[in-house]
Amino acid sequence: MNPSTGDFKARVRVALKDRHLAQALGRARDGFVLKRRKAVDARPDFEALRDRGVAIRDHTLDHLEDYLDQFIRAFEAQGGQVHRAADAEQARRIVLDICAQADARRVTKGKSMVAEEVGLNEALDDDGYDRVETDLGEYIIQLAQETPSHIIAPAVHKTREQITELFHTHHQELGFKERTTSIPGLVNEARSVLRERFLTADVGITGANFLVAENGASVIVTNEGNGDLTATLPRVHVTVTGIEKVVPTLEDMTTLLRLLGRSATGQAMTSYTTLSTGPRRGDDLDGPLAHHVVLVDNGRSGMLTDPRYRAMLRCIRCGACLNHCPVYGAIGGHAYGWVYPGPMGSVLTPLNRGLANAPDLPQACTLNGHCAEVCPVKIPLPEMLRGLREYQFEQRVVGRGSRWGGWLWGQMASRPGLYRSVARWSARTLAWLGRGKGVLRRLPMASGWFSGGRYLPVPEGRSFMEMWGKGGGVPDSPLTPTPLPGGERGSGPQATGFSDDLPSPRGGEGSGMRGVAGRVPEFPLTRTPLPGGERGSMDTMEAFQAGLEQVGGTVEWIEQPDDIPRYLSGFMRQQGLRGPLVVAPALAYLDWAGAGLEPRFGPAQGDETVGLSRAVCGVGETGTLVLTSGADDPTTLNFLPEYHLVVLSSADVVDCLEDAWTRLRAQGQPWPRTVNLITGPSRTADVEQTIQLGAHGPRSLRVLLIR
Repeated sequence: MNPSTGDFKARVRVALKDRHLAQALGRARDGFVLKRRKAVDARPDFEALRDRGVAIRDHTLDHLEDYLDQFIRAFEAQGGQVHRAADAEQARRIVLDICAQADARRVTKGKSMVAEEVGLNEALDDDGYDRVETDLGEYIIQLAQETPSHIIAPAVHKTREQITELFHTHHQELGFKERTTSIPGLVNEARSVLRERFLTADVGITGANFLVAENGASVIVTNEGNGDLTATLPRVHVTVTGIEKVVPTLEDMTTLLRLLGRSATGQAMTSYTTLSTGPRRGDDLDGPLAHHVVLVDNGRSGMLTDPRYRAMLRCIRCGACLNHCPVYGAIGGHAYGWVYPGPMGSVLTPLNRGLANAPDLPQACTLNGHCAEVCPVKIPLPEMLRGLREYQFEQRVVGRGSRWGGWLWGQMASRPGLYRSVARWSARTLAWLGRGKGVLRRLPMASGWFSGGRYLPVPEGRSFMEMWGKGGGVPDSPLTPTPLPGGERGSGPQATGFSDDLPSPRGGEGSGMRGVAGRVPEFPLTRTPLPGGERGSMDTMEAFQAGLEQVGGTVEWIEQPDDIPRYLSGFMRQQGLRGPLVVAPALAYLDWAGAGLEPRFGPAQGDETVGLSRAVCGVGETGTLVLTSGADDPTTLNFLPEYHLVVLSSADVVDCLEDAWTRLRAQGQPWPRTVNLITGPSRTADVEQTIQLGAHGPRSLRVLLIR
């Protein structure tokens, strides 16, 4: 992605006048904020979870290289290949070389902000590959030749009418002659177009939400199922991710998953969370023949060594800071000019691209602190932005007017008597100017401030100090500034590890990170039980059924396994489905002919209407199914058929994910190539934040629960 951070103010002026953008952002903001609040309120221990998340991330960063080494050893032991990329150029070259060695023509991509960060999309296009974005939001903006405007909802700035015109323009040659205007119709049209491209891709590229050091798993968290199709169907799977994504254990990942879904989309669990530990095994019936992980540094090791900005590496990319930011809510993501918008982008972009290339971003914040309040891993974003502003002031990066204004403000703020006099005069003057209006929409010598629809509520007429003083007195001492994290800032950039242009020192292979951790101490694991407020008095089985039904799944009780073929025959007849039907080889022993069915046994091919697989266990906490890959359980059964049915024994429903990990560990080595956590059918909200089932994966999920 080519950065354009230098013309921030010009892009802001354009954004503030865009009525379509204002409409789309208003709809998205309300949806994200309300859903998160509801999900967090349902979890009484959410603050304790946040503290636990901070401890996990800080511990991992303290011992980052050791956990990366552990991940690499585990992943390579299972046939995977790991590449270290010091910077964006090296990351691009590694991926392009992999594609060339695979003799690839078509490359499908899941959503990956790190791929955007290193400019991989442009590199693939320049080398002539048929790059296909498969996340619905990413596909929409690929057609529009735009970049993501939100890290979890790339097309949040697009209205339904704009998407209709994009699809009509680009899909006519594919046989879609009529304009599709309904949200279900748009989603189905994209599903039809992309299905063929999934099935014919040579290389699939995804990001990773986490890397698990314990077992070498790369983890993707999605709702649509496109990430799983991208990782499973092509001959080669490439994971591109940052070095900071590693976590020590499955339990640590589980804690962060509990924070991620609730903070990002207001979900206890997304539809699909998938752990991949390498390429296809000898007895597997599907999966990639090769799996590469590209670990990208691109300045991260420099941030690791700086105490002021190290906490930024805790970020789990949930987007909560964007969703609650009034500035982002007014101007959208494109105004920020690079990959990461909102408060996180106002910190990351100057650190990565250089403060001289993004001088306005630290100022694009009201310092209201809401981003820090909702951050699941408690990143002190306002303090970081304040630190960047201080650095700009010290280095004379800001203009003379701003420096003089800051100096005058400091003089006034350090003199309580003068400050109170000016505050009283300002409150009275503004109240007089706005008498009878309620709000101020213009002021002498400040007309530019009100451009783009800004307004200022009319003050009450008295200063805050006056009103507070009547309630019990006013302290005489001036306020003291809040110090930056990590202690004193020292005397300048050299004291903090920054170069003169402010990005942290670059790192990567040979960057000096190795040896930072030393010996890794024991990190005590804690089981996070399901709070009673979320499940009430239900037992585990009731909770599982309620959780699954809440996300659009269905539970049917079956007396014994022998009844499955007869049930499936009746289900297909009732739904008017003729097949094809594909069944996991593990269930081939059942009497299918006696039920009048002729299923295929093995992996799905893409033309099946109904697929039947089996689960290792179910999770009462969230209504989640745990499925593993193997010779008897192809992964494609879980994602290609339109109707997905899953056989689960009631004896295998456990309380929480920690119990599921205990069960899988008890099975011994090797760890399954793929573990799918499925919580409901495929879904998307990329068109006007309206949920539509069946984005790319199954439209329906039905669990056959054996008594």
